[in-house]
Formats: sequence, structure tokens, C-alpha cells
Amino acid sequence: MPLYFLAIIPSQEICEQIKLLKLEIAQKYEAKHALKLPAHITLQIPFKLSQNQEERIIEVLNNFAKKQESFQVELKDFGRFTHKVIFVNILRHNEITELHAELQAILNKNFNLKKHESFSKIHPHITLASRDLSYKEFPGAWEDFKKREFKAAFYANELVLFKHDGKLWHRHLEFKFN
Repeated sequence: MPLYFLAIIPSQEICEQIKLLKLEIAQKYEAKHALKLPAHITLQIPFKLSQNQEERIIEVLNNFAKKQESFQVELKDFGRFTHKVIFVNILRHNEITELHAELQAILNKNFNLKKHESFSKIHPHITLASRDLSYKEFPGAWEDFKKREFKAAFYANELVLFKHDGKLWHRHLEFKFN
């Protein structure tokens, strides 16, 4: 069964800035996993749907997106989760939290997602380093980023559906907000 996930993608300019940060981490700390995807804010973690349900999810997401208003997302500096993930912070993320909650409700109503495919709490962020950032390398990487400044903003005006082809994630479809 195909694998999907849903995200908000920053502007192209911000994506390029974040890619440079990911490349820096890859070169200095040998953590390349985050480079597999463009900068994004996850709204729905990976989930499986049968191929014949794809038409239905497109319809559901189109209707959902049409009811959403664009909103500004502000990025500022960096954060971390435990000793494994370094990310770009998102300020005042109420709109993202609300969007996530509404999206979860719609997906749960229309599809039988498995328990491990949905999550009720969200901490919006843009990952720079994760899975392959070793415990040995983490302290140096965090020391490098914790005092560094980063500031950017963009308008979230669409939801992006990614689809996995068995090897890589691809931007599959975009759903424009009202």
C-alpha cells in the first residue's frame, strides 16, 4: 500500500536557507537523513492508504483546504528534542496546532488510520537533523546551533501531500487554501 504524509512547505527562499543548514550538519556531523526531504512542517505523519483510496483522500483534502485561510508562519532560532533532533523553532504556532487538530479529525472521520499513524499532540518545527545524528556528534552540533540566530517568515497557503515510491518521498499534490 502506498505511503503518504502531509506537510506545510515554506517559501522557496526559506527552503534554500534550510537546505544549506542541513548540508552544513551533514558535512560537519555526518547526519544526512534530513536532506531526503525539503524543509517542511509535518501535519500528518506517514500513513498507508490503498491505491483505490487515493481519489477519496484527494477529494477530502481539496474540501478541507478550501475552508482554510492562509496564515503567517514565523521561524526563529533553533531547538532540540532530547539528544537526537535539532530543528528550526516556530513562533506562535496556534494556527498550525488548530490546522493539525482539524486535519486529524477529518482524516479520522474519513479513513481508518492505524493508531501509530495519527498523533493528537504536535510541536511544530522544521527538522535539520534527526535519526542519524549520533549521540557522539549531538553535543557539538547543538553547541554550534543553540546560540545561533535564524529569523524568517512565510505565508502558509497550501497543504502538500507527499507520496513514497518505495525509495524516496515525492511531492505528490498541493491543496491551496482559500
